[in-house]
Amino acid sequence: MNKQMLSLANFTEDNLRAILQALPALIWLKDADGVYLACNERFEQFFGALEKDIIGRTDYDFVSKELADSFRAHDLLAMQKGGLNINEEWISFANDGHRELVETSKTPLHNADGKLIGILGISHDITKRKQLEKYEKFRSSTLELLAKNIPLPSVLEAIVRGVEQLHTNIMCSILLLDKEGKHLVDCVAPSLPSFYNQAINGIAIGLGVGSCGTAAFLGQRVVVDDIASHAYWVPYAELAAQAGLGACWSQPILSSELRVLGTFAIYHPEKNALADLDVYIIEQSAQLASIAIERKRIELKVQHMAFHDALTGLPNRSLLYDRLEQTKAACKRHHRFAAVLFIDLDNFKPLNDEYGHSAGDLLLQEVAQRLSLCVREVDTVARFGGDEFVVILSDLDAEPAQAEQLACSIAEKIRASLSAPYQINIPNAHEKTSIQHHCTASIGVVLLRHLQNHDIDIVKLADQAMYQAKATGRNKIYFLDSKP
Repeated sequence: MNKQMLSLANFTEDNLRAILQALPALIWLKDADGVYLACNERFEQFFGALEKDIIGRTDYDFVSKELADSFRAHDLLAMQKGGLNINEEWISFANDGHRELVETSKTPLHNADGKLIGILGISHDITKRKQLEKYEKFRSSTLELLAKNIPLPSVLEAIVRGVEQLHTNIMCSILLLDKEGKHLVDCVAPSLPSFYNQAINGIAIGLGVGSCGTAAFLGQRVVVDDIASHAYWVPYAELAAQAGLGACWSQPILSSELRVLGTFAIYHPEKNALADLDVYIIEQSAQLASIAIERKRIELKVQHMAFHDALTGLPNRSLLYDRLEQTKAACKRHHRFAAVLFIDLDNFKPLNDEYGHSAGDLLLQEVAQRLSLCVREVDTVARFGGDEFVVILSDLDAEPAQAEQLACSIAEKIRASLSAPYQINIPNAHEKTSIQHHCTASIGVVLLRHLQNHDIDIVKLADQAMYQAKATGRNKIYFLDSKP
């Protein structure tokens, strides 16, 4: 114990000064009148002067009157309180011009007799901490958007604008990889010039295709501090210069399975190097975009599954009846006719019996494709169940005769298409079995009239017409008038 006391007693002023100089905080000592008595090296950087030139002078000799008044007010507040006073303030360093948000603690010092001798000040850089707090608040608000029924482009724009608000003088973008995984599309970059967005939208990914094209191709972050001199930007240097872009950092947006979904990029108008905080923000922003993209795609997939047949991808009964109600309303509004076709395959069961349900599934998928090719974009093809399909032909004609003729013409086109031979490749354990199957269809057609009673079950009438087609020998079309 005595040795420890002796060690402390021998702890010189030089030892104490060495410790103060090593600390990353700004540390200084003033007298009660605000005159500097001492400071460390970090504080020298703030004032841009050596300690020997700071001692004996006041804040008014180094900073603006407005800032000096603020410093003095907090000095006086600490002395009035007789204890610790803490405040936050932005300061600019004279040595290199950079700005920091600091948390300043000021404590009055007293001698052994209790007399006030001065103020000890310590300022810690909290810029990074505050930015992280702002980012986490922004991240939470973005996650709240995902819980609402907000379209994906709006959520991605909120991410882009949110990150831009965290920093001054930056522009951000999100680009999505297309279904083929070859092009960047659906550009979300509200702060970038429209001509620039148009130029890069749809660009093919690859090594040396700017920052984003390369990041998407490699699946790795690409940092370009100086666009004008970087090899990746040679083909786009003129475009970037016209858009006023000096640096671009691009982070691939990865799915939970590490597949590239797109890119998140931060642009600077001047040359700019990536800092530790920038790495955190660009990584977290890309991850946030990934969460948004995957969640919205899952929602769309679930919604699609609820209204589409899992085997063929066609609308199911629920969506069929919804489309039918829309068609009825359109008929009434525009005084035009529509038609409903009920289709049943004539020779489906023997295929299932001989080769199994996998062969039948393959045939149904082929039937769905052929049906879709026979109709117009405004029409609806749905799987009703089993080997039954329903087609809604919308907006045929204002005259019943012409509408009937067009409906029967499309029905004949469908009948001919479905009666063509099917080449089915059935997968086995080691190889595929290829078979040719002949399958026809019986089709019932009912005209949907704009003046008729909407309580009539048009699908049921079309089903009855289909059975009439079967009764006349199959591979036939039977038109049933829905007029009461």
